[in-house]
Amino acid sequence: MRAQYEQCLRTVFRRWVRSTRAELGISQQEMGRRLYMSERSYADLEQGVFSCSALTLVAFLKRVCREPERFLDEVWEMIQAQEEKGQ
Repeated sequence: MRAQYEQCLRTVFRRWVRSTRAELGISQQEMGRRLYMSERSYADLEQGVFSCSALTLVAFLKRVCREPERFLDEVWEMIQAQEEKGQ
């Protein structure tokens, strides 16, 4: 089940970083800088190649995300939906 929950985070995070970057009108390089990662690593993250680290998640929530509570709710709702499917 853990892998499914991690996929929930990856899916929501990817959607949020892409839309947030577009709203802010910043480059992948700038978003990477704000999340303490290289432009290449950020591009891979945005494309869903890998999931975020704990540091990247915290940086996103504190430095970039305008609605962190809404983001967390969305992740949690997706996890809850996965749990219901598993029962």
